[in-house]
Amino acid sequence: MTKELGELKDRRKFIRVSIYAITRYFCLLRGREVEVQTRISDISEGGAQIVNFMEGIPTGTPVKMSFVTPGEQGLLVSVEGIARHTGALDQDLFRTGIEFRNIKEKDLLTIRRYIASCPKK
Repeated sequence: MTKELGELKDRRKFIRVSIYAITRYFCLLRGREVEVQTRISDISEGGAQIVNFMEGIPTGTPVKMSFVTPGEQGLLVSVEGIARHTGALDQDLFRTGIEFRNIKEKDLLTIRRYIASCPKK
């Protein structure tokens, strides 16, 4: 592990786990509200990483998103957040880190239960 990755891991406040969940998010892009369906690749109590096609969400953009947790008891989670970082993963494939803001207790508990049920990264 490189020094940079080790430092990033040490700075994280929450345990992060892999997830494959389809999400629909809303945000302002180029002056108009857009709705995009994509997927979440990992999640923690503090935020999630989403994978986008064609472009990422600009840093600082407020985002509203909802998804159903994987598994038998798939539960709906609705959160608001802000894009904290965006970068290219591959040609026409981008990742955006969303920091959750003002998360409702029921949604936080659902995320906690999902994380507790998963192997850790």
